[in-house]
Amino acid sequence: MTDPSTLPTTKSKPPGGVSRSLGTKLIVILALVVLMAIPVMFISAISFERSSRADDVSREVSQTYGGAQQLLGPILVVPYRETLVNGGVREGDYIVSATSGDAVFEGITVEEKSRSLYKVPVYSADGRLRAVLPPLSELPAQSGLIFDLDQAKILVGLADVTGLQSDVILSDGVKTLTFEPYSSRSDFNSSNVDFATGIATESALTQPGYGIIYDRLDVEGFTLLSVPANEILGLGPTDVEARMAFTGANRLSVSPYAKSTRLRVSSDWPHPGFAGRFPPGDRDISDVGFTADWSVPYLRRGMAAEGRAMDMNGLVHGTTGQMEVNFVSPLNPYQTVNRALKYAILFIGLVFLAYFLMETLLGVRVHPAQYLLIGIAQAVFYLLLLAFAEHIGFTPAFILSAVATVVLTAGYAGAVFGRDLIWKSALVFGAVYALLFVLMRIQDFALMVGALISFIAIAATLYLTRNMDWYGDKMPTE
Repeated sequence: MTDPSTLPTTKSKPPGGVSRSLGTKLIVILALVVLMAIPVMFISAISFERSSRADDVSREVSQTYGGAQQLLGPILVVPYRETLVNGGVREGDYIVSATSGDAVFEGITVEEKSRSLYKVPVYSADGRLRAVLPPLSELPAQSGLIFDLDQAKILVGLADVTGLQSDVILSDGVKTLTFEPYSSRSDFNSSNVDFATGIATESALTQPGYGIIYDRLDVEGFTLLSVPANEILGLGPTDVEARMAFTGANRLSVSPYAKSTRLRVSSDWPHPGFAGRFPPGDRDISDVGFTADWSVPYLRRGMAAEGRAMDMNGLVHGTTGQMEVNFVSPLNPYQTVNRALKYAILFIGLVFLAYFLMETLLGVRVHPAQYLLIGIAQAVFYLLLLAFAEHIGFTPAFILSAVATVVLTAGYAGAVFGRDLIWKSALVFGAVYALLFVLMRIQDFALMVGALISFIAIAATLYLTRNMDWYGDKMPTE
């Protein structure tokens, strides 16, 4: 009978085998970091849905108060007919003219209107739009043109007349006229024009008498108001002023409607944003409001002082650019939250790296399932950030969410690696979230700082693991 002690024995795989090596563990952790992109994408989808809902509410509230208002005028518009070679006459275009303009919107008051969680800046404005208009006798003489002076109009435009609070008045200092809805020549086919929004259909574009003045000024439509020009214009240039009281939401813009145009806007809103082709030359922003001044001289506008509507389409379309101010809501968190989500994988990876280094340096085994739980906790941070930011703003929400997550992950690290590491790990994880907050505040340098963080993290890892036996399961002693 064979002695059992002499039989060969099957040895179990040693702890230092490849299946349990630190190198394999690191690869598994990297795979878990990539896997965490799935919950991050779901949270991004939630953020996008909430942002879309906020935009929908903003549009609904804006429409009630007139929306993003855009203004044009006063300008002089004179229709004309053209004499044909065969002696016939056909409808021509319109002559558009304004020598100089000066628009003033002082004392704009802004109030945030709330619906559910969302707030929309709604403003009330009293505007004065001035212009110097030439006399009808000084219209540019061109061979073959017959001006219809009786149909000459002085026009102003407003994106949405539902925001008007009173009649729009035109005055030359002596006489006062009230604007009425603008209508084209009597023989213009009104079925081709939606006069409620001032949008010409495609079929209207082919009409001989079509004036580009009917095309919409922006995507929200544009309504024109008019008074008869011959009731107020004299023998020389006439200074006229249109006065209107109106409401709007989110944005106010003015077209450079005259040969040279100036604009002054002042408001009690402390968070303006300036856009459009022409930025303000002077601006003064404080905690109690802002004042901004624009000046668009003749050559900068890039358009003749007067001419046919087809040649002035940049003016009447608004494509010459706008002088624009946005009333920005500081409590809109979605853009910043979305930026934070773009860095989510990087910072989840940093937390995983910190756990891995603690595991290897302390010689304490951490199961991949534990890494997965830590990753889920990091993903929930962004969900908390989004949820709190809708109510209290981004900065308080970030602090609250970061503190909760740091306490959770540091407490878990203390349970896994020992209570002595709770405060040290809290310091490390707190530094990670502090770096993320800094990235959110330095948008222009975010890429550079993010790259430096990545470089420093990998450099520290290389240094701390320089003597590591990647085929083994622990750090060798030196």
